[in-house]
Amino acid sequence: MLMVKEKIRHFKEQADSKIIRYCLNGRFFADNAIILTSSPRSGSTLLGQILSAIPQSCILFEPLHIGEVPEAAKAGFDWRTYVNPDTEWLEGAAFLKKIFEGRVVNDWISHEITARQALNSKQLIVKFVRANRLLPWLCKAFDIPAPVFLMRHPCAVIASQVKYGWHNAQYAPESPAYFNEYPAFQDVLKRLDCDVEYLAALWALDQLPALMQPTPLPWTLITYEELVLHPQVTIQKLFQRWNIDLDMDLALKKLQVPSSVVNRAGISGISGWKKQLTDEQVSRILKTIHAFGLTFYGYHEEADYDCLYSPQLCTDIKSLGEAS
Repeated sequence: MLMVKEKIRHFKEQADSKIIRYCLNGRFFADNAIILTSSPRSGSTLLGQILSAIPQSCILFEPLHIGEVPEAAKAGFDWRTYVNPDTEWLEGAAFLKKIFEGRVVNDWISHEITARQALNSKQLIVKFVRANRLLPWLCKAFDIPAPVFLMRHPCAVIASQVKYGWHNAQYAPESPAYFNEYPAFQDVLKRLDCDVEYLAALWALDQLPALMQPTPLPWTLITYEELVLHPQVTIQKLFQRWNIDLDMDLALKKLQVPSSVVNRAGISGISGWKKQLTDEQVSRILKTIHAFGLTFYGYHEEADYDCLYSPQLCTDIKSLGEAS
């Protein structure tokens, strides 16, 4: 009897997968996709749940994960692709266009979508933790609603990554091509000498391409801490820019549902990292990100929002990196 039930379940899953692919394929316009991007372990799954309060929407999950989506690697993407905003990258743009139109779907990408959602959906939400460094280029290549750029305290992110056993903690990140203009930042990478410093530098490299762009910005920056502590104001900030009506009660209700990936890392709330990390680890993390000019996060759980949202931040970061 158990074997029969298992076969029935497997058959239903296969049938649902085919229905989802058929229903999504090519039904959407690329310039209508809502994009959410963040570093890994920054709360993007939780924010995706909140955005799913948009009526008749569904979420595409991490379509640039080259391990699960081999087509992304064939199109030229790697784990953390950076493209100069002024570069014309036809192959990359063509692949993203297919994603935004619902024409790149497999079981990994669609695992948060039900067959009913796929059938009724009119709005694609695309969640990335592999697109932070692409954000300035992406916003030039596509005329899309302002993407959401979600940021979380690096100590919280790194505490989660360490507990999750990230292999990135074993070596220093490579210097990106645009660092050729910023010798001081190249020197920071050369001085790294332990796991949390490697992860802190990786976090910084994920934020810098967007933070080094001048205002006004074609995306909306919010922090995980704002989302948790000031949810209504933060959610309204997003939807007002999109000019989309929202059932706020439903969105806030979704905020209370634990993220599907939280339990695997064991980090919750905004201050869990203070128990997970030693004082020395915290000091090394903050020293590293501050060396890249990202001084808006410190020992407090929340960011210094005056610094983070200052139009001067871009100039200050570049000036620090150019110092010899």
